[in-house]
Amino acid sequence: MIGMRWLSRWAWVALLLSAAAACQASDDLEPGPAPAEGEISMGGSALGGNAETTVLGRAVLESEDISQDPAWIAHEVHLAEGETVEHSHEFAFLYAKEGPHRLILDANRQVLEPGFGAEVAAGATHRHEGAEGASVFWEVRLAPPGSALPGELDDVRLIFESQVEGEVPPRPLAVFVYVLVPSGGRTSVHTHPGPELIYTISGTIEYENKLIGAKVMGPGEFEGIPPAVPVQKRNTFEQDAEFLSWFLVDGAQPFASPARFPAPEIEGENLALLENGASVVGVSSNYQDRPKDSAFGANNSLDGDPTTEWSSNGDGDEAWIEIELPEVTQVRTIGFWTRTMGDSAQVFSFRVVTDRDEIYGPFELGDAASVYYFDTDFTAQRLRFEAVDTSGGNTGAIEIEVYGESAG
Repeated sequence: MIGMRWLSRWAWVALLLSAAAACQASDDLEPGPAPAEGEISMGGSALGGNAETTVLGRAVLESEDISQDPAWIAHEVHLAEGETVEHSHEFAFLYAKEGPHRLILDANRQVLEPGFGAEVAAGATHRHEGAEGASVFWEVRLAPPGSALPGELDDVRLIFESQVEGEVPPRPLAVFVYVLVPSGGRTSVHTHPGPELIYTISGTIEYENKLIGAKVMGPGEFEGIPPAVPVQKRNTFEQDAEFLSWFLVDGAQPFASPARFPAPEIEGENLALLENGASVVGVSSNYQDRPKDSAFGANNSLDGDPTTEWSSNGDGDEAWIEIELPEVTQVRTIGFWTRTMGDSAQVFSFRVVTDRDEIYGPFELGDAASVYYFDTDFTAQRLRFEAVDTSGGNTGAIEIEVYGESAG
């Protein structure tokens, strides 16, 4: 029914943001505790990065609510002021696109403003009305492929039909979310415990998952992904981007957990990890002048966790961090993943100064989406990474990596 375990849109925003914030101090990639049935445990860093996520609807589905080989099928309906349509169909999420929309189910009457959503149970007879003017809305059904939206509809068009949703967990938690990725922003790399469908409604994003690699998606384009596949959405463009996503996840698992894309073929292990004996021996500053083991302290750049990061205290182009490896090393490869806050805090290039006063670089970073690797050939135990060109502000790093072999 409408409003199953319902919370207001803004209450869900607060819940998601607090869940994500609570996970920022995670020191590994382990998922969080299992959620209660029907609720959402974000795990790890949620969608992470600086993407803003809003839940528009969710419901636990029984086996009888799901047709065999279901697909997400979205139809757009236009209602004139005072016009109504009554029907029933498979489970669906409703999305109010333009104008206030009135949804009536049993004794429940709900007016949805543009950008809000709701869920409608399978087989439930309900009525749509153009409230206070014309209304444009989407009904996104979990239905057999090729099936039409039932009812006497004068102005309706198909928006999209996904591929069949495979690997649906038993009694899945269906979730409908809106995501805003600001210009220069990104989600973290993460996975979901069930299939996801994404549809871009405005702006442009660079979408990447482990199976297909990276692709650019603009308004009206959509893409599906199976469970447990690393995925990330990045906005390297000037305009903010918005997309909608529909999920069928295992409600007993964290909704999203941090992940990594496979690294390029690099020999050996990362010698710049704290757990491998590396350490931070100097830093230009830590955010709010806190210790190096604080929430945004320098140690975060050597912890191997993409959900944590080092932030300087406004050092901009003057930011630097010096690390010491466990022993004198013939350095073959270095990696650097810059943090970003969209229009600030991003390192575009850096150089490396060794304990032998040798300078290498500058090394150019294409974006803030992942680690960039550079082939090198020098000997050192201490390496000072210095920002050269940045967007200013609280510059820093998500991860720093070093590969090579002992030169002792």
